[in-house]
Amino acid sequence: MTEKLSPWCKRAKIAMIENDIAVKDLSAELEYNRSYISSVLNGRVISPPVRKRISDFLNISDADDDYD
Repeated sequence: MTEKLSPWCKRAKIAMIENDIAVKDLSAELEYNRSYISSVLNGRVISPPVRKRISDFLNISDADDDYD
């Protein structure tokens, strides 16, 4: 059984879709490896500093609740 995405992961992916941003674009902008960014976005890697940078770039909350 697969694990559910956290609310933050869902918000980040929705923001990327709404702004037409690909993982490779996000990784290039933040200067991280594409697979690492993908792992953070999918909740496989927990890195609060990277999550904060992604949140700031996408203009979303980095909290793991259902509210923005």
